[in-house]
Amino acid sequence: MKNYNVLSTICLGVFIILFSMMINGFSFGSLGKIAIISMFLFPLLGVIFGIKGKKGVGKWLLSLLNVIALITIGYLLLLGFGMGEA
Repeated sequence: MKNYNVLSTICLGVFIILFSMMINGFSFGSLGKIAIISMFLFPLLGVIFGIKGKKGVGKWLLSLLNVIALITIGYLLLLGFGMGEA
């Protein structure tokens, strides 16, 4: 499995789908904690796959987008736990 850029894109796509469902008020029910954890792990996995991908602009673009997604969900989790802005 040498095409890590595709796996990085899939991880970013899954994050975007889960994030948009969360923003629109979709109820995950008893799977809420698993959804939040997976929204943190998919961009992290996407960064790892993006760095391992083929050389070129796509590698760095996917890595950057996944890092931005990771920072976004990390910031929202900090706000949710009361450690964000005062």
